[in-house]
Amino acid sequence: MPPRSLGAFLTAARAALTAPASQRPKPLTIVVGNESADLDSLCSAILLAYFRSHTPPHSATLHVPLCNLDRQDLVLRPELQAALSGSRPKPNNNASAQGVPLDSLITLTELPDDLAANGTRWLLVDHNALTGSLAKRFQKRVVGCIDHHVDEGVVPQPGEDSGAADDKAVPHIIETCGSCASLVVDYAKEAWRQLAEQEPDEATDRILAHLALAPILIDTTNLKSLNKTADVDRRAAAVAESVLGVTSSKEGADPGFYSTYNNNNDDDNNNNTGYDRTAFFDELSRLKTDLSTFSYGDILRKDYKEWRETTRDNTTDLTAGFSSVAQGMGYLLKTIGDREALLEGLRTHARGRGIDLAAVMTVQHDEGGFARQLLLWAFTEKAAAAAKAFVTTNRESLDLKPWGDGQLDSTSDGGEWRTCWTHGTKFSRKQVAPLVRDAMKSV
Repeated sequence: MPPRSLGAFLTAARAALTAPASQRPKPLTIVVGNESADLDSLCSAILLAYFRSHTPPHSATLHVPLCNLDRQDLVLRPELQAALSGSRPKPNNNASAQGVPLDSLITLTELPDDLAANGTRWLLVDHNALTGSLAKRFQKRVVGCIDHHVDEGVVPQPGEDSGAADDKAVPHIIETCGSCASLVVDYAKEAWRQLAEQEPDEATDRILAHLALAPILIDTTNLKSLNKTADVDRRAAAVAESVLGVTSSKEGADPGFYSTYNNNNDDDNNNNTGYDRTAFFDELSRLKTDLSTFSYGDILRKDYKEWRETTRDNTTDLTAGFSSVAQGMGYLLKTIGDREALLEGLRTHARGRGIDLAAVMTVQHDEGGFARQLLLWAFTEKAAAAAKAFVTTNRESLDLKPWGDGQLDSTSDGGEWRTCWTHGTKFSRKQVAPLVRDAMKSV
Protein backbone atom coordinates (compact mmCIF):
# COMPACT_ATOMS: atom_id res chain seq x y z
CA MET A 1 0.00 0.00 0.00
CA PRO A 2 1.41 3.47 -0.88
CA PRO A 3 2.00 6.01 1.91
CA ARG A 4 -1.19 7.38 3.50
CA SER A 5 0.22 10.92 3.74
CA LEU A 6 -0.46 12.87 0.54
CA GLY A 7 3.00 14.45 0.68
CA ALA A 8 4.69 11.07 1.06
CA PHE A 9 2.48 9.63 -1.68
CA LEU A 10 3.58 12.36 -4.11
CA THR A 11 7.21 11.72 -3.20
CA ALA A 12 6.79 8.01 -3.92
CA ALA A 13 5.02 8.72 -7.20
CA ARG A 14 7.75 11.10 -8.35
CA ALA A 15 10.42 8.54 -7.45
CA ALA A 16 8.64 5.88 -9.52
CA LEU A 17 8.34 8.19 -12.53
CA THR A 18 11.90 9.52 -12.47
CA ALA A 19 13.67 6.26 -11.61
CA PRO A 20 16.10 4.83 -14.17
CA ALA A 21 14.22 3.05 -16.94
CA SER A 22 15.26 -0.39 -15.67
CA GLN A 23 13.82 0.36 -12.22
CA ARG A 24 10.47 1.91 -13.13
CA PRO A 25 7.28 -0.05 -12.47
CA LYS A 26 5.99 -1.72 -15.61
CA PRO A 27 3.52 -0.73 -16.72
CA LEU A 28 3.68 2.72 -15.13
CA THR A 29 0.16 4.05 -14.56
CA ILE A 30 -0.21 7.82 -15.02
CA VAL A 31 -3.27 9.99 -14.31
CA VAL A 32 -3.39 13.32 -16.16
CA GLY A 33 -5.82 16.19 -16.71
CA ASN A 34 -6.23 18.27 -19.85
CA GLU A 35 -3.61 20.65 -21.17
CA SER A 36 -5.30 23.76 -19.81
CA ALA A 37 -4.17 22.47 -16.41
CA ASP A 38 -6.92 24.40 -14.67
CA LEU A 39 -7.94 23.79 -11.08
CA ASP A 40 -10.39 21.03 -12.01
CA SER A 41 -7.85 19.08 -14.06
CA LEU A 42 -5.06 19.39 -11.53
CA CYS A 43 -7.14 18.48 -8.48
CA SER A 44 -8.96 15.65 -10.26
CA ALA A 45 -5.68 14.03 -11.32
CA ILE A 46 -4.29 14.11 -7.79
CA LEU A 47 -7.51 12.77 -6.28
CA LEU A 48 -8.00 9.92 -8.73
CA ALA A 49 -4.35 8.83 -8.58
CA TYR A 50 -4.41 8.88 -4.78
CA PHE A 51 -7.66 6.96 -4.34
CA ARG A 52 -6.88 4.38 -7.03
CA SER A 53 -3.47 3.81 -5.43
CA HIS A 54 -5.13 3.17 -2.05
CA THR A 55 -8.07 1.02 -3.22
CA PRO A 56 -7.69 -2.76 -3.54
CA PRO A 57 -7.07 -4.34 -5.97
CA HIS A 58 -5.71 -1.21 -7.68
CA SER A 59 -3.46 -0.48 -4.69
CA ALA A 60 -1.01 -3.02 -6.08
CA THR A 61 -0.29 -0.37 -8.71
CA LEU A 62 1.05 3.05 -7.80
CA HIS A 63 -0.75 5.70 -9.88
CA VAL A 64 1.28 8.80 -10.75
CA PRO A 65 -0.67 12.11 -10.79
CA LEU A 66 0.83 14.23 -13.56
CA CYS A 67 0.16 17.96 -13.87
CA ASN A 68 -0.21 18.72 -17.57
CA LEU A 69 2.04 21.78 -17.54
CA ASP A 70 5.70 22.70 -17.13
CA ARG A 71 7.02 23.26 -13.63
CA GLN A 72 7.60 26.96 -14.27
CA ASP A 73 3.85 27.42 -14.82
CA LEU A 74 2.80 26.17 -11.38
CA VAL A 75 3.27 29.69 -10.01
CA LEU A 76 0.52 30.89 -12.36
CA ARG A 77 -2.01 28.96 -10.26
CA PRO A 78 -2.06 30.45 -6.76
CA GLU A 79 -5.59 29.08 -6.31
CA LEU A 80 -4.08 25.58 -6.44
CA GLN A 81 -1.86 26.33 -3.46
CA ALA A 82 -4.95 27.38 -1.53
CA ALA A 83 -6.61 24.09 -2.45
CA LEU A 84 -3.54 22.19 -1.25
CA SER A 85 -3.49 23.88 2.14
CA GLY A 86 -6.11 21.72 3.83
CA SER A 87 -5.43 23.74 6.92
CA ARG A 88 -7.55 24.20 10.01
CA PRO A 89 -7.05 27.90 10.82
CA LYS A 90 -5.60 28.81 14.18
CA PRO A 91 -7.66 30.85 16.66
CA ASN A 92 -6.16 34.08 15.30
CA ASN A 93 -7.45 33.08 11.82
CA ASN A 94 -3.96 32.63 10.39
CA ALA A 95 -3.62 29.45 8.36
CA SER A 96 -1.69 26.64 9.98
CA ALA A 97 1.41 25.16 8.42
CA GLN A 98 -0.46 22.03 7.29
CA GLY A 99 -0.74 21.26 3.62
CA VAL A 100 1.31 20.25 0.62
CA PRO A 101 3.58 22.75 -1.18
CA LEU A 102 3.19 23.36 -4.91
CA ASP A 103 6.70 22.17 -5.66
CA SER A 104 5.81 18.67 -4.43
CA LEU A 105 3.56 18.16 -7.46
CA ILE A 106 4.72 16.24 -10.53
CA THR A 107 4.78 18.11 -13.85
CA LEU A 108 5.69 17.56 -17.49
CA THR A 109 9.17 18.77 -16.61
CA GLU A 110 9.70 15.51 -14.69
CA LEU A 111 8.37 13.29 -17.50
CA PRO A 112 11.41 11.28 -18.65
CA ASP A 113 12.43 11.61 -22.28
CA ASP A 114 13.14 7.88 -22.36
CA LEU A 115 9.69 6.89 -21.08
CA ALA A 116 8.57 4.25 -23.57
CA ALA A 117 4.89 4.33 -24.48
CA ASN A 118 4.52 0.55 -24.21
CA GLY A 119 5.69 0.75 -20.62
CA THR A 120 2.80 3.01 -19.58
CA ARG A 121 -0.96 3.12 -19.03
CA TRP A 122 -2.85 6.41 -18.92
CA LEU A 123 -6.03 7.44 -17.15
CA LEU A 124 -7.52 10.77 -18.25
CA VAL A 125 -9.49 13.19 -16.10
CA ASP A 126 -11.32 16.31 -17.29
CA HIS A 127 -10.86 15.26 -20.93
CA ASN A 128 -11.27 12.09 -22.93
CA ALA A 129 -8.72 12.52 -25.71
CA LEU A 130 -5.06 13.34 -25.21
CA THR A 131 -3.81 16.42 -27.05
CA GLY A 132 -0.47 18.02 -27.87
CA SER A 133 2.84 16.30 -27.27
CA LEU A 134 1.35 13.71 -24.94
CA ALA A 135 -1.05 12.54 -27.65
CA LYS A 136 1.79 11.95 -30.09
CA ARG A 137 3.57 9.68 -27.63
CA PHE A 138 0.89 8.04 -25.53
CA GLN A 139 -2.60 8.20 -27.11
CA LYS A 140 -2.66 4.47 -27.80
CA ARG A 141 -1.90 3.73 -24.16
CA VAL A 142 -5.01 5.43 -22.74
CA VAL A 143 -7.08 2.86 -20.86
CA GLY A 144 -9.81 4.86 -19.11
CA CYS A 145 -11.18 8.26 -18.18
CA ILE A 146 -13.42 10.28 -15.91
CA ASP A 147 -14.70 13.38 -17.68
CA HIS A 148 -17.58 15.84 -18.00
CA HIS A 149 -17.00 16.94 -21.60
CA VAL A 150 -18.49 15.62 -24.85
CA ASP A 151 -17.30 12.09 -25.59
CA GLU A 152 -14.87 12.16 -28.52
CA GLY A 153 -15.00 8.36 -28.85
CA VAL A 154 -11.27 7.84 -28.34
CA VAL A 155 -11.01 6.13 -24.94
CA PRO A 156 -11.64 2.37 -25.15
CA GLN A 157 -14.86 1.10 -23.65
CA PRO A 158 -14.56 -1.35 -20.74
CA GLY A 159 -13.54 -4.75 -22.01
CA GLU A 160 -11.98 -3.46 -25.22
CA ASP A 161 -8.31 -4.09 -25.92
CA SER A 162 -6.73 -0.94 -24.56
CA GLY A 163 -3.13 -1.98 -24.25
CA ALA A 164 -3.42 -2.64 -20.52
CA ALA A 165 -1.47 -5.67 -19.49
CA ASP A 166 -3.44 -6.51 -16.36
CA ASP A 167 -6.03 -4.51 -14.41
CA LYS A 168 -9.07 -4.05 -16.66
CA ALA A 169 -11.17 -2.51 -13.90
CA VAL A 170 -10.51 1.03 -15.08
CA PRO A 171 -13.14 3.76 -15.04
CA HIS A 172 -14.88 4.96 -18.18
CA ILE A 173 -17.16 7.68 -16.87
CA ILE A 174 -18.33 10.56 -19.06
CA GLU A 175 -21.17 12.56 -17.53
CA THR A 176 -22.23 16.18 -17.82
CA CYS A 177 -21.84 18.13 -14.59
CA GLY A 178 -20.15 21.23 -13.22
CA SER A 179 -16.83 19.75 -12.15
CA CYS A 180 -14.88 16.64 -13.08
CA ALA A 181 -13.75 16.45 -9.46
CA SER A 182 -17.36 15.70 -8.53
CA LEU A 183 -17.27 12.57 -10.69
CA VAL A 184 -13.95 11.51 -9.16
CA VAL A 185 -15.29 11.89 -5.61
CA ASP A 186 -18.51 10.06 -6.53
CA TYR A 187 -16.44 7.25 -8.04
CA ALA A 188 -14.11 6.99 -5.03
CA LYS A 189 -16.34 7.87 -2.07
CA GLU A 190 -16.72 4.34 -0.71
CA ALA A 191 -12.99 3.75 -0.99
CA TRP A 192 -12.38 7.06 0.78
CA ARG A 193 -14.72 6.12 3.63
CA GLN A 194 -13.07 2.73 4.11
CA LEU A 195 -9.62 4.29 4.05
CA ALA A 196 -10.62 6.88 6.66
CA GLU A 197 -12.06 4.19 8.91
CA GLN A 198 -9.21 1.71 8.53
CA GLU A 199 -6.29 4.12 8.52
CA PRO A 200 -7.38 7.49 9.94
CA ASP A 201 -5.28 10.48 8.87
CA GLU A 202 -7.26 13.65 9.44
CA ALA A 203 -4.58 16.00 8.08
CA THR A 204 -4.37 14.15 4.76
CA ASP A 205 -8.13 13.78 4.43
CA ARG A 206 -8.62 17.50 5.08
CA ILE A 207 -6.25 18.26 2.20
CA LEU A 208 -8.08 15.80 -0.05
CA ALA A 209 -11.40 17.38 0.91
CA HIS A 210 -10.14 20.86 0.03
CA LEU A 211 -8.73 19.53 -3.26
CA ALA A 212 -12.18 18.19 -4.08
CA LEU A 213 -14.14 21.24 -2.95
CA ALA A 214 -11.96 23.84 -4.67
CA PRO A 215 -12.84 22.96 -8.29
CA ILE A 216 -16.41 21.98 -7.43
CA LEU A 217 -17.12 25.37 -5.86
CA ILE A 218 -15.29 27.34 -8.56
CA ASP A 219 -16.94 25.50 -11.44
CA THR A 220 -20.45 25.73 -9.99
CA THR A 221 -20.17 29.28 -8.58
CA ASN A 222 -20.36 28.03 -5.01
CA LEU A 223 -23.03 25.45 -5.96
CA LYS A 224 -25.35 28.32 -6.95
CA SER A 225 -25.19 28.20 -10.76
CA LEU A 226 -28.43 26.69 -12.04
CA ASN A 227 -26.88 26.02 -15.45
CA LYS A 228 -23.76 24.24 -14.20
CA THR A 229 -24.58 22.55 -10.91
CA ALA A 230 -25.73 18.93 -11.15
CA ASP A 231 -26.82 16.50 -8.45
CA VAL A 232 -23.43 14.81 -8.52
CA ASP A 233 -21.77 18.16 -7.73
CA ARG A 234 -23.95 18.57 -4.65
CA ARG A 235 -23.36 14.98 -3.55
CA ALA A 236 -19.61 15.26 -3.95
CA ALA A 237 -19.46 18.56 -2.09
CA ALA A 238 -21.47 17.02 0.75
CA VAL A 239 -19.06 14.07 0.92
CA ALA A 240 -16.00 16.33 1.03
CA GLU A 241 -17.56 18.67 3.59
CA SER A 242 -18.51 15.73 5.80
CA VAL A 243 -14.79 14.90 5.95
CA LEU A 244 -14.31 18.40 7.36
CA GLY A 245 -17.00 17.77 9.98
CA VAL A 246 -19.77 19.71 8.25
CA THR A 247 -23.16 18.07 7.75
CA SER A 248 -26.12 19.42 5.84
CA SER A 249 -29.34 17.49 5.42
CA LYS A 250 -30.57 19.96 2.82
CA GLU A 251 -27.92 18.76 0.36
CA GLY A 252 -28.21 15.07 1.02
CA ALA A 253 -25.10 14.57 3.14
CA ASP A 254 -24.91 11.44 5.25
CA PRO A 255 -24.15 12.76 8.77
CA GLY A 256 -22.31 9.55 9.60
CA PHE A 257 -20.51 9.10 6.30
CA TYR A 258 -17.17 9.98 7.77
CA SER A 259 -17.88 9.40 11.44
CA THR A 260 -14.16 9.18 12.07
CA TYR A 261 -13.88 12.94 11.78
CA ASN A 262 -17.47 14.14 11.91
CA ASN A 263 -17.97 15.40 15.44
CA ASN A 264 -20.30 18.34 14.99
CA ASN A 265 -23.65 18.98 13.38
CA ASP A 266 -23.48 22.72 12.82
CA ASP A 267 -24.73 24.49 9.74
CA ASP A 268 -22.51 24.75 6.62
CA ASN A 269 -21.14 28.21 7.31
CA ASN A 270 -21.41 28.20 11.12
CA ASN A 271 -19.17 25.45 12.41
CA ASN A 272 -16.02 25.10 14.47
CA THR A 273 -14.12 22.95 11.97
CA GLY A 274 -12.19 25.85 10.45
CA TYR A 275 -14.02 25.48 7.14
CA ASP A 276 -16.39 28.06 5.73
CA ARG A 277 -17.70 27.29 2.26
CA THR A 278 -18.37 30.86 1.20
CA ALA A 279 -15.07 32.15 2.58
CA PHE A 280 -13.17 29.35 0.80
CA PHE A 281 -14.95 30.07 -2.48
CA ASP A 282 -14.32 33.81 -2.17
CA GLU A 283 -10.60 33.28 -1.53
CA LEU A 284 -10.25 30.89 -4.48
CA SER A 285 -12.09 33.34 -6.72
CA ARG A 286 -9.89 36.22 -5.61
CA LEU A 287 -6.72 34.27 -6.30
CA LYS A 288 -7.97 33.06 -9.67
CA THR A 289 -9.02 36.48 -10.94
CA ASP A 290 -6.07 38.55 -9.68
CA LEU A 291 -3.92 38.76 -12.80
CA SER A 292 -2.21 42.02 -11.88
CA THR A 293 1.24 40.47 -11.40
CA PHE A 294 1.22 38.52 -14.69
CA SER A 295 2.38 39.42 -18.19
CA TYR A 296 0.28 38.79 -21.30
CA GLY A 297 2.45 35.75 -21.99
CA ASP A 298 1.63 34.38 -18.53
CA ILE A 299 -2.08 35.08 -18.88
CA LEU A 300 -2.41 33.52 -22.33
CA ARG A 301 -0.79 30.26 -21.24
CA LYS A 302 -2.35 30.12 -17.74
CA ASP A 303 -5.50 28.35 -18.97
CA TYR A 304 -4.75 27.21 -22.51
CA LYS A 305 -5.93 24.38 -24.77
CA GLU A 306 -5.44 23.68 -28.45
CA TRP A 307 -6.96 21.45 -31.11
CA ARG A 308 -5.88 20.41 -34.59
CA GLU A 309 -8.47 19.75 -37.31
CA THR A 310 -8.32 18.87 -40.99
CA THR A 311 -10.28 21.04 -43.43
CA ARG A 312 -13.13 19.59 -45.46
CA ASP A 313 -11.04 19.35 -48.64
CA ASN A 314 -8.33 17.42 -46.77
CA THR A 315 -5.69 19.87 -47.94
CA THR A 316 -4.89 21.69 -44.71
CA ASP A 317 -4.50 21.00 -41.02
CA LEU A 318 -5.47 23.95 -38.85
CA THR A 319 -4.47 24.43 -35.21
CA ALA A 320 -6.66 26.54 -32.94
CA GLY A 321 -5.41 27.67 -29.55
CA PHE A 322 -7.87 28.84 -26.87
CA SER A 323 -6.83 30.94 -23.89
CA SER A 324 -9.44 31.39 -21.15
CA VAL A 325 -8.95 34.52 -19.06
CA ALA A 326 -10.66 35.21 -15.73
CA GLN A 327 -11.00 38.94 -16.41
CA GLY A 328 -12.50 41.10 -19.16
CA MET A 329 -10.79 42.88 -22.04
CA GLY A 330 -11.21 46.23 -20.33
CA TYR A 331 -9.37 44.95 -17.24
CA LEU A 332 -6.53 43.57 -19.38
CA LEU A 333 -6.02 46.78 -21.34
CA LYS A 334 -6.11 48.86 -18.17
CA THR A 335 -4.11 46.63 -15.83
CA ILE A 336 -1.76 44.48 -17.91
CA GLY A 337 -0.91 46.56 -20.99
CA ASP A 338 -2.39 48.64 -23.80
CA ARG A 339 -3.74 47.50 -27.18
CA GLU A 340 -0.32 47.12 -28.78
CA ALA A 341 1.02 45.17 -25.82
CA LEU A 342 -1.97 42.80 -25.95
CA LEU A 343 -1.65 42.22 -29.69
CA GLU A 344 2.12 41.73 -29.52
CA GLY A 345 1.73 39.32 -26.63
CA LEU A 346 -0.92 37.33 -28.49
CA ARG A 347 1.10 37.23 -31.73
CA THR A 348 4.19 36.03 -29.85
CA HIS A 349 2.11 33.41 -28.02
CA ALA A 350 0.64 32.14 -31.31
CA ARG A 351 3.95 32.02 -33.15
CA GLY A 352 5.57 30.09 -30.33
CA ARG A 353 2.93 27.37 -30.63
CA GLY A 354 2.40 27.33 -34.37
CA ILE A 355 -1.22 28.42 -34.05
CA ASP A 356 -3.29 29.21 -37.15
CA LEU A 357 -6.27 30.54 -35.22
CA ALA A 358 -5.91 32.11 -31.76
CA ALA A 359 -8.93 32.55 -29.51
CA VAL A 360 -9.10 34.48 -26.25
CA MET A 361 -12.21 34.05 -24.12
CA THR A 362 -12.62 36.51 -21.25
CA VAL A 363 -15.01 36.90 -18.33
CA GLN A 364 -15.84 40.47 -17.35
CA HIS A 365 -16.72 41.08 -13.72
CA ASP A 366 -16.59 44.77 -12.85
CA GLU A 367 -16.67 46.79 -16.08
CA GLY A 368 -20.36 47.53 -16.20
CA GLY A 369 -21.66 44.13 -15.19
CA PHE A 370 -21.00 40.49 -16.04
CA ALA A 371 -20.15 39.81 -19.68
CA ARG A 372 -18.02 37.56 -21.84
CA GLN A 373 -15.79 38.54 -24.75
CA LEU A 374 -14.36 36.47 -27.56
CA LEU A 375 -11.33 37.54 -29.59
CA LEU A 376 -10.49 35.54 -32.72
CA TRP A 377 -7.27 36.13 -34.65
CA ALA A 378 -6.69 34.13 -37.83
CA PHE A 379 -3.12 34.18 -39.13
CA THR A 380 -3.70 32.48 -42.50
CA GLU A 381 -6.30 32.76 -45.25
CA LYS A 382 -7.64 29.28 -44.50
CA ALA A 383 -7.90 30.08 -40.80
CA ALA A 384 -9.63 33.35 -41.67
CA ALA A 385 -12.16 31.41 -43.73
CA ALA A 386 -12.81 29.17 -40.74
CA ALA A 387 -13.23 32.15 -38.41
CA LYS A 388 -15.69 33.80 -40.79
CA ALA A 389 -17.61 30.52 -41.12
CA PHE A 390 -17.86 30.35 -37.34
CA VAL A 391 -19.28 33.88 -37.20
CA THR A 392 -21.77 33.25 -40.01
CA THR A 393 -23.08 30.11 -38.36
CA ASN A 394 -23.14 31.29 -34.76
CA ARG A 395 -23.62 35.06 -34.82
CA GLU A 396 -27.29 34.88 -33.89
CA SER A 397 -27.19 32.00 -31.41
CA LEU A 398 -24.22 33.50 -29.54
CA ASP A 399 -25.55 37.04 -29.88
CA LEU A 400 -22.17 38.30 -31.15
CA LYS A 401 -21.73 42.06 -31.02
CA PRO A 402 -18.60 44.15 -31.72
CA TRP A 403 -16.58 44.96 -28.63
CA GLY A 404 -14.93 48.28 -27.83
CA ASP A 405 -15.91 50.08 -31.05
CA GLY A 406 -13.77 47.65 -33.00
CA GLN A 407 -10.49 48.77 -31.45
CA LEU A 408 -9.04 45.24 -31.61
CA ASP A 409 -10.39 44.43 -35.08
CA SER A 410 -8.35 44.15 -38.28
CA THR A 411 -9.09 42.65 -41.68
CA SER A 412 -6.25 44.07 -43.78
CA ASP A 413 -3.05 42.41 -42.61
CA GLY A 414 -2.14 40.30 -45.64
CA GLY A 415 -4.63 37.50 -45.17
CA GLU A 416 -4.95 37.87 -41.42
CA TRP A 417 -8.33 38.53 -39.83
CA ARG A 418 -9.06 39.61 -36.27
CA THR A 419 -12.25 40.61 -34.45
CA CYS A 420 -13.37 40.89 -30.83
CA TRP A 421 -17.01 40.47 -29.79
CA THR A 422 -19.10 40.35 -26.70
CA HIS A 423 -21.41 37.35 -26.74
CA GLY A 424 -24.74 37.23 -25.01
CA THR A 425 -24.46 33.75 -23.53
CA LYS A 426 -22.79 32.19 -20.53
CA PHE A 427 -20.95 29.75 -22.77
CA SER A 428 -17.37 29.02 -21.77
CA ARG A 429 -14.63 27.41 -23.85
CA LYS A 430 -16.27 24.03 -23.30
CA GLN A 431 -19.23 25.12 -25.44
CA VAL A 432 -17.54 27.55 -27.87
CA ALA A 433 -14.47 25.52 -28.83
CA PRO A 434 -16.49 22.71 -30.49
CA LEU A 435 -18.24 25.35 -32.64
CA VAL A 436 -14.90 26.75 -33.80
CA ARG A 437 -13.59 23.24 -34.45
CA ASP A 438 -16.66 22.49 -36.58
CA ALA A 439 -15.98 25.65 -38.59
CA MET A 440 -12.37 24.61 -39.13
CA LYS A 441 -13.55 21.27 -40.51
CA SER A 442 -16.11 22.96 -42.78
CA VAL A 443 -13.76 25.06 -44.98
